[in-house]
Amino acid sequence: MIEREAALSTLQGLFADAQGGKGQLAIVQGPLGSGKSELMCGFLETVEDCPALVLSATASRWESTLPFGVLSQLFQNSRIPHSVRADLNRMFIALTEREQSLDPESADLFPVDMFADLHKTLLVLTDLAERNPLVIGIDNLHYIDGPSLRWLAYVLPRLRFTRALVVLTDDDARGPADSFLRSELLQQSNVHRIPVGPLTPEGVTRLIARDLGDGAASRLGDEFAAVSGGNLLVLRHLIRDARTGGEEYGQGYSAALRSCLNHCAPVALTVVRALAVLGSGASPAELARLADAEEWEVNRALRSLNDARLLDGTAFRHPAAAVDVLDTMSVTERSELHTRAAVLLHSMGAPTVAIAEQLSNADRAAQPWAVDVLLAAARESLTANRVQTAAGYLRLAERTAAGSPAVAAIRVQLSRIGWQVDPASASRSLPAVTADASAGRLAPCDVLELIWELSWYGEVGAVADALDGLRSRGQEPHGVGAEDAQGVLSWLACLYPSYASARRPVATGPGESGGACRLAPWLTAGSLAGGFLRGRSEDVAAQAEQALENLILENDSLWSGEVALLALLVLVYTDRLDSAAGHCDRLLAEAGVRHAPAWQAVFTAVRAETALRQGNLKQAAREAQAALDIVPAQGWGVALGLPLGCLILAHVRMGRLDVAAKYVAQGFPSTMLQSRYGLHYLYARGHYRLASGHAQSALADFLSCGELMDCWEIYGTGPVAWRTSAAEAWIKLGDRDQAKHLVRDQLSRLSPGSARVRGRSLRLLAAASSTQQRPQLLEEAVDLLHDCGDKFELALALIDLSHAFQKAGDLRGARRLARRAWHAAKAIGAESLCARVAPEYREKHPATVPKKNTKALSALSKQERRVAMLASEGYTNQEIADQLFVTKSTVEQHLTRVFRKLNVQRRQELSQSA
Repeated sequence: MIEREAALSTLQGLFADAQGGKGQLAIVQGPLGSGKSELMCGFLETVEDCPALVLSATASRWESTLPFGVLSQLFQNSRIPHSVRADLNRMFIALTEREQSLDPESADLFPVDMFADLHKTLLVLTDLAERNPLVIGIDNLHYIDGPSLRWLAYVLPRLRFTRALVVLTDDDARGPADSFLRSELLQQSNVHRIPVGPLTPEGVTRLIARDLGDGAASRLGDEFAAVSGGNLLVLRHLIRDARTGGEEYGQGYSAALRSCLNHCAPVALTVVRALAVLGSGASPAELARLADAEEWEVNRALRSLNDARLLDGTAFRHPAAAVDVLDTMSVTERSELHTRAAVLLHSMGAPTVAIAEQLSNADRAAQPWAVDVLLAAARESLTANRVQTAAGYLRLAERTAAGSPAVAAIRVQLSRIGWQVDPASASRSLPAVTADASAGRLAPCDVLELIWELSWYGEVGAVADALDGLRSRGQEPHGVGAEDAQGVLSWLACLYPSYASARRPVATGPGESGGACRLAPWLTAGSLAGGFLRGRSEDVAAQAEQALENLILENDSLWSGEVALLALLVLVYTDRLDSAAGHCDRLLAEAGVRHAPAWQAVFTAVRAETALRQGNLKQAAREAQAALDIVPAQGWGVALGLPLGCLILAHVRMGRLDVAAKYVAQGFPSTMLQSRYGLHYLYARGHYRLASGHAQSALADFLSCGELMDCWEIYGTGPVAWRTSAAEAWIKLGDRDQAKHLVRDQLSRLSPGSARVRGRSLRLLAAASSTQQRPQLLEEAVDLLHDCGDKFELALALIDLSHAFQKAGDLRGARRLARRAWHAAKAIGAESLCARVAPEYREKHPATVPKKNTKALSALSKQERRVAMLASEGYTNQEIADQLFVTKSTVEQHLTRVFRKLNVQRRQELSQSA
């Protein structure tokens, strides 16, 4: 009875008046779900404890056509003598039969011969009131059957001077069968109207506190007040869901809304369903047209639902409610409603996206204008980066246009959009699109997009057929020029070595083609590919930077993403790793905004490869796995070699051969090994075999990489430095001369900026050289690898240099280098390298180390942080002083402050703290 105290007090006062012989009539009025029935029932329970007789009845929508249904309920109280009840029951049966035989047009008044029976019920009531105060409670007056209402109109004026109180509950927004009599009934001189409305926010909080506790009231009060609007029925559903642990409070709102709609006039349900389809911006006139109702009926239903706080204007109070309301309909009904909404919106000139959304929800589009609307909506959705929505519109347009010439263009567009959303599923559409291309039903631009898709999935034969068909159409008015075809060929030559013989120079950047396609990103891709295969690394890296700076990802073209991918890989292959990482981060953000999961996965894989080449093994494994989580292996086509190779090599370098074995056993398309991406996989598998003790098999993989790259005639390192890895395998096999030959060949091909590969080459050259030559070669390798930032190769070089110093008798230098190597390997998670450090050093440093203290790190100055970093890498104080151009004493002072701020006791702890 929260916030019902005044109403209850009024009823109790009226009961006291009735006990004194002044008959009273109370009308408890309020909207649906406001607690009218609970208030009346609560009051009736209080008077039952007094010497009063309570007669109650409940009218319902389902019994509103049953004559005398409410009246017969009143006299079923066991305190009425059995003989009286039996006599009245016989009378009601007879009255019901006579009522049903009356002419409906003359049934607004009782026949004269019925008055004797009605008067008999009045006498029974007055007799009962003489014995005890009489309380009559009738719930839901708005549902009362007509004969019972006419009986009330006859009886109530005659109870004014008896000890009787009549309590009725009523919703004045809904009328009973006989509104005239109801109006007359409510005009009695002794009537008292008691309004009951929704709870205030404070009342909502009090009810939650009573049922769920003060903590829940503080946490949920505002939210429940907003969702329920104070409607008691809704609020109790929300409280029930909260009590059972449910977090989707919209379910409680929806359940209460459906319950209330079951008690509303039928038009209210149709209005709510129309509102769920058209949304909160619909006008009453639009709702009336869709609901097939009069506008005044819609306004009345909206007013009733707003009074009950079930709606907020023309909006649901929870977004889940619209879906839940429509879920109560059958599939056929719901489809028909959405179809009618689409027709209505089209007739009103509504935006194409709004119409297409209705057609999509209906899952059918039979109207003659439907395909054009769906295609226009797909274009708008792509512009707004709603890729999946656009794909849905295109799928419906494809079904609708089946058999017409337009279906080919729809199908190819759907294929390339579908690739961006789900590459694994998109591959299933390729046979039909390829058939369209063979039959000449695709525009040249669409054929070029198809070629990219076919290449991704390794359909090399289909690519050749599509190219031949494209060349044969070169003279058509809307064909493509020779430059376009040659650009695609140059790009293919960089992807598949089988096309290497077909490459010829193409334009150096994006431009206009000879056909209808004005911008040609495949020309940019072809130019990048040609530069990578033939040009200097500095030139092609600059070209890649420029392409990335000017690039905008396009949802309706796969070539824009390919330009980004190829440019990123060019930066990776030419060791512009920091630049590649920065561009990856930007493109990942852009792909996320455009809701293109496939491109997100691709750029994540490139980011993983960048981290791998920087020696960040944990990050590389994490991001490569993330790429495969975004797009499963079956969606990667031949590009699977990129993330898969990265995962294998990262785990091999971390010493997790068991994990790497799982990825080596992963299936892949056979054509992957014929592509550039196959190099990544073969290179990684070779290192797995080398680490597993199978040097001969490893050498075979590295030499396979060499055979592929010989087809390209790449000058320089190329995608993978296979020669140094093959040299490592030859060293394992005991052939140092062959190893030195390969390393020197690699060094002769390097451009001036290839510090990472040069450092690795020098390390392996040292391994293949005499003991006396090793320290000098390794010291140069360490300097190069430190400068380029490859932490893994640096750790390897430090270990080898430590061993070289040890053999040369410089034990102090060996220990110093071992410290640096151990810290470098530990920092990147290369546990297998830690195990290669000198045993006497490992015993002093257990595997468990303290975690980084981020808060303490922020207290270090820039110079203190640099000193701490160098000290953590094993440099002595004098070496640090030489690098930073300060005195040894200054370094010692910095370290003293660093130790105090980081709360560490020795230099070894800095690798994990700094």
